[in-house]
Parts: sequence; structure tokens; C-alpha cells
Amino acid sequence: MRWLRFVVGLLIALTLHSLLDSFYPNALGFFDPYVILVVYYSMGGNILGAIIAGVAAGFVQDAFSLAVFGLHAFSLTVCAYAVAYINSRLVLRGTLFFGACLAGAVIVNELVMYILVNILLRQRIEMFEQEMLVKTVFTTLFGMVVYQLLLLFLREEPIEAVQRPTGW
Repeated sequence: MRWLRFVVGLLIALTLHSLLDSFYPNALGFFDPYVILVVYYSMGGNILGAIIAGVAAGFVQDAFSLAVFGLHAFSLTVCAYAVAYINSRLVLRGTLFFGACLAGAVIVNELVMYILVNILLRQRIEMFEQEMLVKTVFTTLFGMVVYQLLLLFLREEPIEAVQRPTGW
């Protein structure tokens, strides 16, 4: 069931990506639906599933953007691992915790992209401008609205927690 939700979410993120690109070509500079999807899936705490979800969403984003292939896949995998690891230890639930994880993931995603572009392409890109702040705010607010809509329509907690193994 979780993978079905992920595939549907990936199709929705791809549709948003295509629609935003057709209306405004640089829209993903201000909003990232793939980060929302990866954080939503990673909040369950399943580290291996989160890594696979980050790689899949990143490769889809790389395939439909003009970036170096694998760049988004690596950065989304780092975000997915961090969110899944934190949630496997703390089991965070609720809209505010989802928003906090989402804001942190957007910032980590941008930092990883900045580092990789500087190392691999040897290009200097501006990092801490208004674009990062706007992207963090828009992505976080839209993600929290989506989370609330899922909570409303599913009538239960939309994030299924993975049972942690007990003992050693």
C-alpha cells in the first residue's frame, strides 16, 4: 500500500513539474514537489524504503530536468535517509513535525546540490539568496496543506510508522 501511494505521489509530482515548467520554466527554483514526496514517504521511519524512494524520485526529477543525471537522485537520497533516520528514532507525527522535517529537507537538499555543483561542475552558484528562503517557505507551506488534506480525506494519520525492532 505504501509503494502504491509513492507511485501515485510520484506521478502527481511529475505532473506538477511538467505543468509548472510549461507555464514558468524556472518554477522548480521556487517549489519542489519531489522533496515533499520523499519527506512524506521517509516520515514512516523505514530507512531502506526511504533510500529507494529518494533514488527513484531523484532519477525521475533528473530525467525531466536539465541537470546532471544523478544530481537530484543523490541529494534526495541524502534527505530521505536523514528524515527516515530521525523518524526511526523519534517517531515524529503531526503537521508541525512534518513541516519542520520538510523545511530541513529543503535546506539540506539545496546545500547538497550547492556542494555537488561546485565540486563536479566547478561552477560558482549563489546559495543564500532569497531563492532558497522562498523555496523553503513555498515547499513547506504546500507540503503542510497536502498533509492536512490527506489527514482530512483518509481520516487517519497518513504516515504509517514502521515498527522498530526491539532489543539488539
